[in-house]
Amino acid sequence: MSAQADSIHPKPPFPTRHPSTPTLALTRRASRQSSSSGNEEVEKFARQMEAAFSERERQIAEAEARLADRARDLDEMEALLRARESLIAATRLRDSKNRMEITPREAAALNQLKEELERQEASLREARAAIREREAFLEESENRLFAKVQEQQEKETELEQREEELVARAIHSSENEPAAVAATNTPARAYDEFRE
Repeated sequence: MSAQADSIHPKPPFPTRHPSTPTLALTRRASRQSSSSGNEEVEKFARQMEAAFSERERQIAEAEARLADRARDLDEMEALLRARESLIAATRLRDSKNRMEITPREAAALNQLKEELERQEASLREARAAIREREAFLEESENRLFAKVQEQQEKETELEQREEELVARAIHSSENEPAAVAATNTPARAYDEFRE
């Protein structure tokens, strides 16, 4: 085993701080009883993988949405911070005598702050509308998925019933087989229209 391990995992030609990680070696599983059960397992595994992929895609989409929201919030906070800084800078420059008068620089800073607040309010309205649309889409998707699952379950039930019927027919035909064999062993009469 160690000779095989050495051939698979050769030692590096130079000393390293970290041990080398072994490569992944997959072992082949023993074959199943029939190919149909193997196909069923493959289909089941494929469905599980599809479900896992869709869950990961959903998580990625949610993470991207959170990151976009966070980036938008940071941009808005940065714009507010710049507007506040310009307002503070304008108030410091004002003379101590003219406390009641607003300088043009302060007025511009206040207008800029007002515009920024209006822009943020509009973006918040858009975000709320997008959230409502997303919730409606999610609800519609869940309803469609539920309907598909229900339809799939009905199909599975129907297939199981058909399979049970076929098994029952096979059992019934095997029980009636001796009578059928006896009936086939009797010679067939030739059809004679005058004797009938």
